[in-house]
Amino acid sequence: MHNKIQNMLFNLFDITNRLDILYKKEFGDILISYTYTEMHTIDAIGKIENPNVTKIAQSLNLSKAAISKIIKKLNDKKAIEDYKSPDNKKETYFRLTEIGKEVFKKHLKMHENWCEKDKELFNQFNTKELETTYEVLNKYTKSLQSRLESIKENLK
Repeated sequence: MHNKIQNMLFNLFDITNRLDILYKKEFGDILISYTYTEMHTIDAIGKIENPNVTKIAQSLNLSKAAISKIIKKLNDKKAIEDYKSPDNKKETYFRLTEIGKEVFKKHLKMHENWCEKDKELFNQFNTKELETTYEVLNKYTKSLQSRLESIKENLK
């Protein structure tokens, strides 16, 4: 059983890598220069009202320090810009630039195509099978997040 689980995890990592390659190639040049996390940060900024580091971190379930690093990279790539609200001069907010808006749109389109193309495959499974798979992946994700947070605490 241990080997089956290990093989399943390797398959998950392989799936993630293949999806990344497939969709970056399919959706062109602009997405190639963005990491998975950068694209999802752009997505969060495009969807959240008055996005700041705290809201983005909560949305993506990442630390504020991690988001701050990603924000710096996205600023350097000119995909986002920061601004202050007239109502709150202390807080820094973020918005998409024209480049960021293009990445946002292509990322959304990528997800729409992904869902459409994979619908036929996932329709082969019954609700119980999909729910079980979701539960396993969700618990695994939470376990990884907990382990990462533990490592971060030990580094402090």
